Amino acid sequence: MQLWPVGMQFTREVVIPLGFGLSPEEGIEPAGYEDFPVMVTFTVPPFDAVVKTWQNREQAKAYPLFRQFIVGWDQEDTLTDQVMMGFLYAYPGTDEAMFRAWCDHMKEVLTNRQLAFPLVSNSIN
Repeated sequence: MQLWPVGMQFTREVVIPLGFGLSPEEGIEPAGYEDFPVMVTFTVPPFDAVVKTWQNREQAKAYPLFRQFIVGWDQEDTLTDQVMMGFLYAYPGTDEAMFRAWCDHMKEVLTNRQLAFPLVSNSIN
């Protein structure tokens, strides 16, 4: 068993904020819009892809890096880049919500997998 589960797929509910990025703290109620739950199927890319995504500062590379984490969702039989980019553009915060769901799941997985490995002693013989 490896600690980093490359290729593992899982499905989580992601709530897409349809309030156009407005939060109640800003004092504006986005009338007529309710957040939209979507079931997203994620995958675990190689660890170096996660690091590249985290370190990326170039907007042109952002979507291809982001797309490595997502296999599909319940809005289409086959997830197309055109529809995904449309959601990301139309509903700010969608990418953050998706990454949050991915990260929350990975925290659980890594914690459980770490328990399967023996503890390394810090004592000096």
